[in-house]
Amino acid sequence: MSLSYRADIDGLRAVAVLPVLAFHFGQPWMPGGFVGVDVFFVISGFLITSIIQRELSAGTFSLLHFYERRIRRILPALFVVIAGSLAAATVVFLPHHLRDAGQSAVAATVFASNILFWLEAGYFDAAAYTKPLLHTWSLAIEEQFYLFVPLVLMALARLGRRPVFWIGGLTLASFVLSALTTATVPTAAYYLLPWRAWELGVGALLALGLVPAFGGRALREGAALLGLVMILLAAVILDKGTAFPGVAAALPVLGTALVLHAGASGGTRIGGLLGSTLPVWIGRRSYSLYLWHWPAVVFFLYVFLDMPDPLEALGLFALSLLLADLSFRFVERPFRRPTFGSRRTVFAGAGAAMVAVIAIGLVPVVGTGLPFRLPPEAKLLAAFAEDRHAAARACERRQNGKDWSEPCLFGAPAGGPAPVVLLGDSHGPAYVPALDLAGQELGLTVEMLAHRGCPNFPDFQVYWIGEEHDCGPYVDTTFERVLADPDVELVIYTLRAQLYAQGWPDYSLTERNRSPLLIGPRAGPLPDGADRTAFYLDRLDAAVGRLRASGKQVLLVYPLPEAEQHVPEAAARALVRGGDPGDLSIARTRFDDRTATIIAGYDEIVQRHDLLALRIDGILCDETVCDLLLEDVPLFRDTNHLTETAARLLAPRFVQVLRDAQVAR
Repeated sequence: MSLSYRADIDGLRAVAVLPVLAFHFGQPWMPGGFVGVDVFFVISGFLITSIIQRELSAGTFSLLHFYERRIRRILPALFVVIAGSLAAATVVFLPHHLRDAGQSAVAATVFASNILFWLEAGYFDAAAYTKPLLHTWSLAIEEQFYLFVPLVLMALARLGRRPVFWIGGLTLASFVLSALTTATVPTAAYYLLPWRAWELGVGALLALGLVPAFGGRALREGAALLGLVMILLAAVILDKGTAFPGVAAALPVLGTALVLHAGASGGTRIGGLLGSTLPVWIGRRSYSLYLWHWPAVVFFLYVFLDMPDPLEALGLFALSLLLADLSFRFVERPFRRPTFGSRRTVFAGAGAAMVAVIAIGLVPVVGTGLPFRLPPEAKLLAAFAEDRHAAARACERRQNGKDWSEPCLFGAPAGGPAPVVLLGDSHGPAYVPALDLAGQELGLTVEMLAHRGCPNFPDFQVYWIGEEHDCGPYVDTTFERVLADPDVELVIYTLRAQLYAQGWPDYSLTERNRSPLLIGPRAGPLPDGADRTAFYLDRLDAAVGRLRASGKQVLLVYPLPEAEQHVPEAAARALVRGGDPGDLSIARTRFDDRTATIIAGYDEIVQRHDLLALRIDGILCDETVCDLLLEDVPLFRDTNHLTETAARLLAPRFVQVLRDAQVAR
């Protein structure tokens, strides 16, 4: 196959990179912009296989020459971005984030960052916004492919086997793996080569001539238009809740294949559009643009603690484009010239640079994030992320592992059954410090029963997309036991109600990009458009009704505010940049908008069943804001769980409500 320059492929690179930027800049009109990476994969598979197969057919293929070209193309710009990211991180990052950045730099240098990020977390998790090299996972995928495909094609050529058959088989196997297992192992499917290889394989199969050329002009035009529409449609209709790659990735992958093959079969209007000046200009800089845009996003968010608004996003785009142009002119293009150094110089220089970058990356790893860089006050604020009741945390871990064999008891030393039982999700352990102190003062034993992300209501399930999460064992094991236990006099519900009733808060920087959280009965999630608040309140009403019918009192703890960002980290980062951590707060309207319907429902349930009620928001909020720090102490260890220090301040409120309940002592 001829490899004469095709301007339309450079233009297609622009189509790939721009949706990625829009998605990462937080623009809601491009919720599936991450599919641009899949477009890159198909292009890479097509071009690399075309080069290798042409040179194998001509008898001129050299593995050393192939890797020399890959080094010239990829490493110089990558190393500049890694160095720049580490330098910026050293100035503004907290120690644990700098340590992670150093670790990412090492992994990116040896093209294993996809494996590192697979082991750490999901692509859409909140922690993504503290990883300036997260996007290098896709480069690792491509480099792993480059290690694999030349050897396979060389072996097949020597054996006289048809590469289409073998590459086709591997591509099909990868697609089947991705289609069948993406929903069950989403992080592995997103990051690892076996689940992604089919996307590069589709491009490789085009290069190997699997599909006959589109003969007629009308067919070429239709295929090119359809392909471009498929790519753009995927970027608009898919989102972070889509099981991806899986079958969903077929839309952008096949769309890219159609555009590539139509262009290879002859000229098209779409090809002419893609090959015009502006798309080609962007496409030729797409590699550097991809490399620079994500660190720009991460450091913006790290400093300003919020997603960019449209004007700020435009500024970030302009900055990324400027950095990309400079990188293209002064890094990419010079190193790609064959006259720039001999092959020996290229390999020796690459090896030395890799060793240097690894050594630099290891400094914050070995030095645990170089904490001496920060003022003591910032380190103290950041440490509140671990301000948790040790015994409650140990019990929470055991109960999250579905082990309720050993009771978790707090308050007064247990001389018999606990008359007070706390039924909670992860907010339950957060309230234990207050209940522990209150129980000690009143001579009461309190038992904690909790499970992350699980309200303890019969026939209520929480569906965490992309995670194995089953509330059934928690509810089945604990609710009926508490209901039937005559020694239990008071049941306390502490829940993050707005999470189940409304999903993740769209204003939260740390949670807005998480996969959707759905609720419903055991049979399955509620249908789209269902009133999930009404369902949540109905199940709560039914649960407390049964508890009251059995003669137990019930204390309903009302919802807490939810912060826009991780509070201890935000406070420490504000201090580092010269701000006042005490200014951290959220608008009262955000809390009211999230909780008004829930609080009204709670009020009705409390009145109907004659429940005890406890509202904390009055302590944290005034008419305009809800504070996130109280006398320089973070109230939350993340966005919504009370620190132990803050929870202890609530002990008098629980003392009073327990006295009102007149629980036997």
